[in-house]
Amino acid sequence: MSKWLARIISVVSPVVFAIAPLVAYGGAPTPTAFPKIDIKLGTAMPTESPAVLGALKFAELVRQRTGGAVNVQVFPAGQLGGDNDLLDQLRNGVIQMHGTGAPVLAGVRGWEPLGVLFTPFLFKGDSEEAQYPVLLKLIRGPIGKDIMENGRRVSGIRSLDASWWYGLRHTTTKTKQITKPDDVRGLKIRATDQPIHKLSMLALGAAVTPMAFSEVYTALQMGVVEGQQNPLNAIYTMKFYEVQKYLTLLGDTTMTQTLNINDKFFQGLPPELRDILEKSAIEAGEYQSQLQLNANKQNLEDLKVKGMIVNTVNRAEFAERTKDAWKTMESQFGKGLYERVIDALR
Repeated sequence: MSKWLARIISVVSPVVFAIAPLVAYGGAPTPTAFPKIDIKLGTAMPTESPAVLGALKFAELVRQRTGGAVNVQVFPAGQLGGDNDLLDQLRNGVIQMHGTGAPVLAGVRGWEPLGVLFTPFLFKGDSEEAQYPVLLKLIRGPIGKDIMENGRRVSGIRSLDASWWYGLRHTTTKTKQITKPDDVRGLKIRATDQPIHKLSMLALGAAVTPMAFSEVYTALQMGVVEGQQNPLNAIYTMKFYEVQKYLTLLGDTTMTQTLNINDKFFQGLPPELRDILEKSAIEAGEYQSQLQLNANKQNLEDLKVKGMIVNTVNRAEFAERTKDAWKTMESQFGKGLYERVIDALR
């Protein structure tokens, strides 16, 4: 177990996690006799990441609240495949649940409007602690509910909660430190293959290279790409400090993760169990988000200790250069949605 995680939480991490029951839902015997059900939850996130710890918390809560009848098995670190594979498995019912970054879900037909929440410099505030409650209110408010319902109806994928905090996306590079917007021009920067992930860097003139998360370290090491963007915890956990020299605290995108379930499977469950799954996802998300906030804060110091040269920038200059980037995706978000979000944030 990594030192930073030991400072945050102590946890046992077998290959497939099954959480033993501790106490019944609400501290009282479960009033409903639930059927025995096994639920497979796949994620590409690293085993000791807050996202996986949040999934384990979800499994624990569900098991407690069903008297041990419902067993959520968590398969971390891409054991069942990468995000695209897991999404296919989720749609086809091979697995029942999937945890992933919200921008990944925004790449699924019907979920495109979710991407509006991850446009460049949307949220004000330089700290994650300042941004998290604002984002939480937006996702759980009318706009978020409309987006969730549209995604569920069109795709057959239901998000139990899309507000699991991941963090501000910062930029690492190997040979060139970023201090102003022009420094990004021409840099080979890795992104996922989701359009929303590319908006900021494309607007700044980077040569954006789509690539799976699991391939990034080797690509940085071999010089296939010169830099990448991720929250601080991901940068530390993936040991990018071994192949990158500079860390620029750009924070151009605010990122969350989602806990998703096959909607047909969900609708086939008893109403009491559906309620437990929804409430447990929200509670586990709040637990995970606090872990993630703590980890990102601690890992900034850890990355400095590892030798990375950390610098801040004038974020307003970068925001000005990327202020119209969202317009290239307006047709996917839906006309007027971006303006609606801006109004809600005022």
